[in-house]
Amino acid sequence: MKCFVWSPFLYASETWTLNKNTEKRIEAMEMWIYRRMQRISWKEKVTNKKVLESVGLQRPGLLLTIQRRKMKYYSHMRRHDSIQKKIWRERLMEGVAEGEEGRRGWATSKRRPR
Repeated sequence: MKCFVWSPFLYASETWTLNKNTEKRIEAMEMWIYRRMQRISWKEKVTNKKVLESVGLQRPGLLLTIQRRKMKYYSHMRRHDSIQKKIWRERLMEGVAEGEEGRRGWATSKRRPR
């Protein structure tokens, strides 16, 4: 599964802005994939905990992988002096917001993986 699904899905994920809605959708997609692998229908009313046990996991790991990649990218950008770093720093400092509600910026969405 990791080579066919996760690789294309995680492409450039370190640059994504994560919010609660996106995190929920990522976890739902991962659980859907695990259910499809185990051929468990949604009609069977199997809990996510049981599905994860049948796959051999404690909790979904895709979101943790994305958060680790974001932290690696952040530390990479902090180490190197480049035009990307200058652009990144300008956007971080000015707090680019989109739409009326705005969005959570990269600086506020970065969290340490658990």
